[in-house]
Amino acid sequence: MGKIVKSATGAKPMFFQAELVRVMDVMKHVYPNQPNLTLAERMGSELALCPECSDNRWWLLPKTASAVREGGKPYIECINCGFTTHM
Repeated sequence: MGKIVKSATGAKPMFFQAELVRVMDVMKHVYPNQPNLTLAERMGSELALCPECSDNRWWLLPKTASAVREGGKPYIECINCGFTTHM
């Protein structure tokens, strides 16, 4: 994980925008050293439905996101309703 550097005291706030890029093989991307791990094992089914809204479009949170830093696991957020969980 990269070092987080705070801006100088009194500096103007800075905002950043993330760009969504489709990850074609999320299991290979998130768990490259565990080739036999399946989406069904991590998400309950191959459909990976959100338990709150039943959508299955997820945003893979950056490794520097607070939930990831605290939990240490890859976290995802439902694009439709914002439900957050780990993979």
